[in-house]
Amino acid sequence: MRDWEFVLLMMQTVIAIMANRSSTLLRILCLLLPVPLIVHLIVEGYRWQMVPAYLFVLWAFSKAALRIVKGTSSRSVATGPRRLRWTLGVGLLLISWMIPYLLPVPSLETPSGDNPVGTIVYHWTDRNRVEQTPGKTDRYRELNVQIWYPAQTKSGMKQAPYIPELSALSRYAEQKWHIPSFVLDYLRLARTHTYLASGLSNSQSKYPIIILSHGWPGFSFAYHYLVTGLASRGYVVVAIEHTYGTPAAAFPDGSVETMGPSPSEFDLPAWDRIIEDVWSEDDKFVLNQLGKLDANDPEGQFTHRLNLEQAGVIGHSFGGDNALAALRKDKRFKAGISMDGSFYGDDKTPLSAEQSFLWMCTDKYVNRMGLPEPSSKQLSDAGMSKVTYDRWVADFHRRRTQAMAEGGQVLQLHGASHTSFSDKYLYSPITQWAAKAPNPHQSHRTILKYVVAFFDEHLKRDAPGLLEQEARQDDRVLLNPPILR
Repeated sequence: MRDWEFVLLMMQTVIAIMANRSSTLLRILCLLLPVPLIVHLIVEGYRWQMVPAYLFVLWAFSKAALRIVKGTSSRSVATGPRRLRWTLGVGLLLISWMIPYLLPVPSLETPSGDNPVGTIVYHWTDRNRVEQTPGKTDRYRELNVQIWYPAQTKSGMKQAPYIPELSALSRYAEQKWHIPSFVLDYLRLARTHTYLASGLSNSQSKYPIIILSHGWPGFSFAYHYLVTGLASRGYVVVAIEHTYGTPAAAFPDGSVETMGPSPSEFDLPAWDRIIEDVWSEDDKFVLNQLGKLDANDPEGQFTHRLNLEQAGVIGHSFGGDNALAALRKDKRFKAGISMDGSFYGDDKTPLSAEQSFLWMCTDKYVNRMGLPEPSSKQLSDAGMSKVTYDRWVADFHRRRTQAMAEGGQVLQLHGASHTSFSDKYLYSPITQWAAKAPNPHQSHRTILKYVVAFFDEHLKRDAPGLLEQEARQDDRVLLNPPILR
């Protein structure tokens, strides 16, 4: 809850407590209520979750003003049963607190590095690949890509939105799912601490690159703490929105592309093929596009400023599987992190001696790797035998062992949940309570700490042994734990 929202609601609470008293102080408080309301609207902005609080202000102010005009006491103008009025007032007050608390404006992390953060969005088409998603084979593969980077400080910088295409996505949600467009509008109020139209900082001649993949289904914007935290520490972070693996992708021509049909969650080889044939190819394509920007950026800011020799990948969940697959497939990537991935993707191509890999996993993923545990009936309904499925699962354990044998490391995060790696728990405390997850800001700071340590050690190569040094002093994590099946 934002500061002036809290002030407004606290004043309303005091007024409700004093409601049965006839006092000058009560009338003064009612008459002053519009002040925090106006400041809130100017400084923080309107959002629909505060409408009950706005109505309370209107009711209290008008009632106090009417008393002054008529020159009567609160008791003489009161109408209706006192208990009913008190019940309705308390009910409105509770609703005024509850809705903005349960659906807050996301409180995004402030980047703690030395650099301010700029951002820019691109839409790229890979004309060497025809789209493979069923029903979408008549067009080339198209991707939205957002880049965060260390920015120059200058006056007049405009804050970047949290969701670049929020208006288009809201309109689509209304047309497709009958969700009123205003429902998501409040997300525009999230303060991103990033800026548009800001040039690349001159603090370094070249910057290392990190490519990020979201989960399935997921959104590329939902890792704000991670992309801005890395960018503020001297990385150019490139988040891919994997089309048809995200609920909705808004393209510049006004079209909105939604997910196609997904394979059965138990068909592990089918998910392998998405990683191998689509997502890891997206990473290769985006790295090629970054090479073109480095050679000749039409806007000039990235020309000869991207260090293609220091390229890394990171991803969450299914995107984490993609990070490892991209490392195996494209040796230009020197370091990669899988955040609670499940080891989808072919392992026929080994990691090279020049590549480094880290599997950051939660307690629940360290053994089972997040693979589904279907009943015999579920497998039968999906047309699979238990013997076949168990063989697939055994192969995933082999893949994990293989990755570690090739020099990979494991960092187990105690207490975190699978969704702690994203911004999801910032959208409502209900999601955090349901998952029994720790405070999201605390989790984000821990995750970012070790992501930075790993990439500083293996991409920048200016901090040998940093990951181990940090982990050995922290009882919230365990480096290279014994992995049991």
